[in-house]
Amino acid sequence: MQNIEKIIIKSFSGEITQEEKTLLRNWLNAGDENEQYYAQLKNIWQVSGVKFTPDEIDAEKAANLVLEKINNKASLYRNRSLSLLVWWQRVAAIIVLPLLFALVYLLGSKGLDHDTEMVYQEVMSPPGTCSKVKLADGTTVWLNAQSVLKYPVVFQEDKREVFLAGEAYFEVRSDKRHPFIVKTKVMDIKATGTAFNVEAFDSENITAVTLIEGKVKVNIKGQKGLDMTPNQRISYDNKIDSYHIETVNPYKWYAWKDGVLMFRDDPLEYVFKRIGLTYNIHIEVKDKKLAEHPYRATFEGESIDEILRLIKMTAPIEYVTEERIMTQNDSYSKRKIEVYRVKK
Repeated sequence: MQNIEKIIIKSFSGEITQEEKTLLRNWLNAGDENEQYYAQLKNIWQVSGVKFTPDEIDAEKAANLVLEKINNKASLYRNRSLSLLVWWQRVAAIIVLPLLFALVYLLGSKGLDHDTEMVYQEVMSPPGTCSKVKLADGTTVWLNAQSVLKYPVVFQEDKREVFLAGEAYFEVRSDKRHPFIVKTKVMDIKATGTAFNVEAFDSENITAVTLIEGKVKVNIKGQKGLDMTPNQRISYDNKIDSYHIETVNPYKWYAWKDGVLMFRDDPLEYVFKRIGLTYNIHIEVKDKKLAEHPYRATFEGESIDEILRLIKMTAPIEYVTEERIMTQNDSYSKRKIEVYRVKK
């Protein structure tokens, strides 16, 4: 950690000396960027609620305390509407989590050097929530619901490697000397500076990458790399050990990060699976033929009940919502919906 950062932290903890106050004031007066950086660190300090000295930094404690604040706040809304709880979870993910990640990076990297063992941070996006992560190299990652991203607090000298289980959209900061590698269970994606979406849920047979801009090389189970160009999508079916390359409208595959669900002649089974992921509900299509029925629509901002009503207007379905029950921890079970083919 640089000296100025130590002085900033000492100013927060009230341990700053008069000489250091002068140095800090001169540094702040040197430019607007310094003032913005100071304000960001102050926000992180206030959100985390962790009190420490520059020589006793506990990044894990900071992470735990912030996550505890999110959970405590969410519990206050459990007895209110589900939509209000989901709303708070999303706000927490958008506002609080990025501050937490910055805190872990700035404070957790203290004392690390290239000879020490790699230290990893693992981030999980809660059900029904999307999270935004800023990595140490400047790369930005949008993490979809029920997804986990594991990344080093400090990247290695020769590469930037992260691990994904779930779905994420990457905007990789350009650095040709240090390739950026996303590792999934069956697929590795290598880039230097580009934007792409990766779907790699462990529970699904399909692992896919969609390229928006730049170039990437995809390795499937260690095989020879496949070069991709913008608007291409590679999907690998683990069940039959086969991959498929096609040209697509890429926005369809990463619109989720903007709160948009876009379907273009997709099977209803896939449509309901994506809706369930977004709204943290379980939807089961009970008719096999209905599950394959193609559906086309775009949803943005509608409630789950409104979405179901709209689908019922344009597709041959009817549905039943199971009654939610109270669990042992005084919360309610996940909402479950069964979808049937409409009776003629």
